Amino acid sequence: MSSKYPRSVRCSLPLWALTVEAALILLFFFFTYYDASLEDQKGLLASYQVCQDLTVMAALGLGFFTSNLRRHSWSSVAFNLFMLALGVQWAILLDGFLSQFPSGKVVIKLLSIRLATRSAMSALISVSAVLGKVNLVQLVVMVLVELTVFGTVRMVIYNIFGTYMHNAALAGGVAVSASCHLIPSPWIAMVLGLVAGLISIGGAKCLPVCFNRVLGIHESHSVHYTFGLPGLLGEITYIVLMALHAVWASSNMFASKSQNMERTSCG
Repeated sequence: MSSKYPRSVRCSLPLWALTVEAALILLFFFFTYYDASLEDQKGLLASYQVCQDLTVMAALGLGFFTSNLRRHSWSSVAFNLFMLALGVQWAILLDGFLSQFPSGKVVIKLLSIRLATRSAMSALISVSAVLGKVNLVQLVVMVLVELTVFGTVRMVIYNIFGTYMHNAALAGGVAVSASCHLIPSPWIAMVLGLVAGLISIGGAKCLPVCFNRVLGIHESHSVHYTFGLPGLLGEITYIVLMALHAVWASSNMFASKSQNMERTSCG
């Protein structure tokens, strides 16, 4: 059966694939090398099985997951293999450029290949939502763009907030705990948790300088900006909600009394 894609797509797909692959080959040639040290060989023996299982799941598991579509039942696995190979290559280069490139060249290890496979799986999962509506050229663009955004965001979160994420989560719980029974709507709890998380992260970046250098106070376990300031925020929120509940209750009582007086006068 001949392809149902238009002639423009059938002509541009090989050109796209060859151009992208040629560019990747040049980047790998000039900017990467393998780590052949003894430590990496020991790590290879220890984690090879995990890497193999992950690759099989990405190559075949996600491919057969989308094989129920009638139009793509014979080609979903091939599409999946094509996008996995392209995505792993680009993810290796992208992760290396973001984390290792200042040292000169990107070192390729088994760990970097496994991390690139996991990154490529994010694109393969999202492809399932649009498969059947886009052609393979558009899928190539989608994989490249999504992995670029995914790798950049992951690297920025890891470098800036990686060590403070658990403190921000605790701070949100601390801020909400005092007034959780008074919060009338979920969006209030979401805003309160967001503000507490920002206070925790900002405090982790700024307050240790003030404590250690200016005030001369030693604080090494993030107690002040994980529990102290978010707790203060929670208490202020509790007071405000209590005041609002008192106002609402008094207004309801006044409304009910006025209604009873009107009924009595009418009777």
